[in-house]
Amino acid sequence: MAQVLTANRLSDGEVVYLAADGAWVESFDAAKILATPADGEAALAVGQEAERNQQLVHAYLFDITPAKKPVKMREIIRAAGPTVRRDLGKQAAF
Repeated sequence: MAQVLTANRLSDGEVVYLAADGAWVESFDAAKILATPADGEAALAVGQEAERNQQLVHAYLFDITPAKKPVKMREIIRAAGPTVRRDLGKQAAF
């Protein structure tokens, strides 16, 4: 199953995703799709290095569907933003 690498940016707590160019982006749609276990392991190593450099906290992989959507509700919520106020955060952009 394909995966995506996520973490929280240490400076502001924002949910971020590893992009194909190695940058950390706020948009789930811009995240790099990790198609193989080897891709996932390599990406996780990038996340762990960013943790050591105190850029991120809690870097981890999560599964996505073939339609490139998060499988678990936790990741669906993290991709959309807070659920308490729909007028704030990422969900306000829709």
